[in-house]
Amino acid sequence: MAGASREIQHMRMNAIEVLESSSLFAGLDQSALKELAGAFTSETWPKNVEIAAATATGMYFRVIASGRVKIVRSNSHNGRELTLWLLGPGDAFDILVLLDDRAHPNCARTLDEVETLSIPITVLREWLERSAPLQVAAHRYVARQLAALTDLATDLALTDTMTRLAHLLLRHFDPDQRTASQSRNLIRDLSQEELASLVGSVRVVVSRSLAALKRQGVIDTHHGALRVLDLKRLLHLAEAHIARAERSRVRDRSRRDITGQPV
Repeated sequence: MAGASREIQHMRMNAIEVLESSSLFAGLDQSALKELAGAFTSETWPKNVEIAAATATGMYFRVIASGRVKIVRSNSHNGRELTLWLLGPGDAFDILVLLDDRAHPNCARTLDEVETLSIPITVLREWLERSAPLQVAAHRYVARQLAALTDLATDLALTDTMTRLAHLLLRHFDPDQRTASQSRNLIRDLSQEELASLVGSVRVVVSRSLAALKRQGVIDTHHGALRVLDLKRLLHLAEAHIARAERSRVRDRSRRDITGQPV
């Protein structure tokens, strides 16, 4: 009986540490954190499984304790998918269901063995209604997710695959080039298929772009892990591709103005 009690206490302490690491709950005081942590349940998920399907009704809200989860939107007709958010320890999902009480056609899939803390949506929603700090944190969290979606939409509409890949590498650049177990770099060892999903492309195009970056000495791969070797050149390439794309759009507009026909 005493052993079971110690195990429960250990799980609750671990839950408190995970919640403290999340920007969504960091604003709560210790007494509130302890009370809220008791409502969470620990879960473990194997690699490459679906945690929440697109058909899910949003029964649970989850915080990632370890591992990576991708939130994707898929096209059932051609099998392609776009990764909307790549999440790691301290991140949470599904905040949209928590706030608007509506199911969304996104899937959550594991990229590693993943540990999560889960809480019924209805329970967390009650907390949200009576906790001003949690309300503020939730809106800031949503704002960051919307900003990430805006960046993704802008990249998809206005830049080519090489530029999008450069932006992805820059967003996840780890200046200390730490080992996989220590790094917050969430793309460190992703397959080319996963990278393609993150930049809205296909594997063969991403493979060519990575090969070009490697030939130029911008990146290197070791045991499947991506490392940036020349940050300055990567920044230059990203800016140069944007400039070329803008010049191309200006030329196209000029031709349309002259000919009156789409280019």
